[in-house]
Amino acid sequence: MVSIVIWSGISENEAMKIRILIMAVAGLWLSLATAQALELDAAAEAKRLEAGLTRLCGVWDWTVHSHSRNHREAKSRIVLPSSQAAGLEGPSPTEIRIYGDAVYFRWDFPGGYQEDSMLLIENRRLEGTFRTSTGAFGAINGKRLSPCQPAASGGAVKPEGKP
Repeated sequence: MVSIVIWSGISENEAMKIRILIMAVAGLWLSLATAQALELDAAAEAKRLEAGLTRLCGVWDWTVHSHSRNHREAKSRIVLPSSQAAGLEGPSPTEIRIYGDAVYFRWDFPGGYQEDSMLLIENRRLEGTFRTSTGAFGAINGKRLSPCQPAASGGAVKPEGKP
């Protein structure tokens, strides 16, 4: 066994505390260096998000199947990325994150929230799971009913049909 003697005038218990402190400082330094390396270029991140939102844009037929509420299903139509942007009434996610084909939605409601982890398949279907702040969980399927039409010279894209 190899022992590191920090100072012969301190007890073994104090030496262990110093070793733990040194390891904690080294761990903190390594984690901060990693966090700095993961910082993204804001312009590249905005471009990636815009491309992802363009892929999601449209009217979707949404089916939520709750595994924790007697397998109850709820169906609705939503407009992505937001119903307000399309000029239509309806629920909109509070937050959308897109990483390739993986999509995260957060929906904030009075008294709670729902988080959805989805996979975009062939730009026509969304499949995944959800979990709510109240503990409910289940599956979600989305089927695109109509995509957005390209904007005319710099305007916002609009869904082709109303839900």
